[in-house]
Order: sequence, then C-alpha cells, then structure tokens
Amino acid sequence: MIKIETITPDLAEGLCRKITVDLPEYFGLPEVNEHYAIGVRSRLNLAARVGEEYVGLISIDFPYPENANIYWMGILQDYHRAGIGKILSYEAFKQAKNRGAKTISVETLSPEEADKNYLKTYHFYKSLGFAPLFNLKHQGYEWNMVYMLKSLDNLDSTRTSEVFIRSLIKEDIVAISEAFNQIGWNKPPSLFEEYLKEQEGGERLIWVAHVHDEFAGYVTLQWQSQYPSFKAQSIPEIMDLNVLPSFRKMGIGSLLLDCAEKEAATKSQIIGIGVGLYAGADGGYGAAQRLYIKRGYIPDGQGVTYNYQSTIPGNSYTLDDDLVLWFTKKLR
Repeated sequence: MIKIETITPDLAEGLCRKITVDLPEYFGLPEVNEHYAIGVRSRLNLAARVGEEYVGLISIDFPYPENANIYWMGILQDYHRAGIGKILSYEAFKQAKNRGAKTISVETLSPEEADKNYLKTYHFYKSLGFAPLFNLKHQGYEWNMVYMLKSLDNLDSTRTSEVFIRSLIKEDIVAISEAFNQIGWNKPPSLFEEYLKEQEGGERLIWVAHVHDEFAGYVTLQWQSQYPSFKAQSIPEIMDLNVLPSFRKMGIGSLLLDCAEKEAATKSQIIGIGVGLYAGADGGYGAAQRLYIKRGYIPDGQGVTYNYQSTIPGNSYTLDDDLVLWFTKKLR
C-alpha cells in the first residue's frame, strides 16, 4: 500500500538526490539539482512510501499566506504511472488548504518547448486542475517556463492516500479491458459484462481497485465454485485476482483479498482459491503462491486438477492456467 508521510529535512534532501539521479532525462543540470536538493530542506516535504522504501517526494512552500507552491516533485522511474504523483499532490493540496492556502501554484517547462518528458509533466498538472497563466523566460534561462495555478476552494476532502476499492459498475468495463489490452492481456469487455450480470444476480461479487482515478486491479468471489470439492462443501471461491504490473508491490492484491475474505466470512467458515503452477515475470503464479501461503491458505489435500478434474498419474497435461492446485483458509 502507498503511504504518505511528512519527512525530515535530511530524508527529503537524500530522497531528492536519489530521484534526481534516477531521472536524468528530467533533471540534467547538476547545478540546478544541487540548488533544489538544498532547497527542499526548508520546505514542507511529503514522501510516498511503498513497503519500506520511499519512492516519491513533493516539496511545497508558502510564498504568501493564501498561496502554496509546489517547489519540487519527483517519483522514482520504476513507480511512474502508478498514481503516486496524484496521491502526493492531493495530500499536498489538503495540507496546504489546512494551513490557510486558497490557491497552489507550480512552475514547469512550457509546452512551447515541445520536450516530450515535460509535456507529460504539463498534462499531468492540467489533469490535477492546474490552469496555465503565462510563460516566462528567466534571465539566463534558455527555456520558457509556464506558471500554473489551481484553486483549493472546492478541494475534494474525501480523497486520501489510500487505495479506493468498490464494486464493479458498468462504466468500469471499457477502461478495465483497455488497461489489460495495453499490457498484452486479453480480457475482453464481454468477460466483465458477464461478471456484472452475475453480480446483479447474486452469483458473484467483484471488487475494483483504483489509485484515485486510475484502475489498478480487481478480484471476484464466486459463491458456487466449479471445483467439485468446493461445490460439495459450499466453499466460496476467490477467482481472477489481477493487479496491473505498474501497481504491484503496493499491497493492492492484499486489500482486494481482504474484501473477498470479509464478505465470504458472512456465509462460510472457509474460503478457497485455485492457483496455477507455473511462474514468470508476467502472467505467472509464483508471487501469488507465496502471497496465499503467507495469508494462511493451505493445500486442500486433493492434489492437482486440470479443467476442474483430478489429474491421473502417468497422464500428460498442458502446463497452462487450467492446471491448478487448490487451497483453503479458515475464516472463523
């Protein structure tokens, strides 16, 4: 899970330097980098932490009583496109408003410079509600900078640094399918349309995780399993837990499992899950196997199945998603 913390000047300087080195395409001027690394020490610094590692920093100051300013911001490369920038920004907005600020400003490279990296930065700030005011080229600068401003009057106070999980709705379907399509996974809209129909019929529950407005993953809970052993014992089955690669190692999978286990406990003392046998960087089950065991799942003692049917010693089976070992966990 992503946590936002206020950090000390020493930690802020160190994190600023670490991120600067990690992003030379954004921070390529050593003298400027040194200026900001020292400068963050005297600002309010919020850091994003994933596990035990600090991965992002936003540093804000207050040039006027009713205005805050984003002095410096950066996220480690491996954590780009994971929603961390938005989480940091919304926490900064909240803290700025709590200190009396009515607006917050930011300066970045003007889109007129057509730098592909800073165009992303410009559009990121626009997506947060910043409006461009004017361009300015400082004395000695080679580039135009754009100054942007956002009002804090209508700040959504319900936004937090936590992952947001809710039930699947119709409007999610296209976005979810497209998100998986972008990483080469075939999850057509028809799959989620069927899930939604089953949810409406009380056969299945589906939880969808967002990091603010960005889809991150989902899980389903099927009340009547197709696996004969679970079906005979009325054990609900967790099915189809998926977290996008860019959102992994943040605890999102565990949060989704928490939802499924809590709901299953209202009807059953035991919950079950089927886990594939092969590993791999993408699409494999190695990480999932470790996660379930850590959460208290144990093999159900029925061996491996293929297409829900028990395997026979000596026979050959394809090592694919249908070759599964089943686990159960006592809930209460």
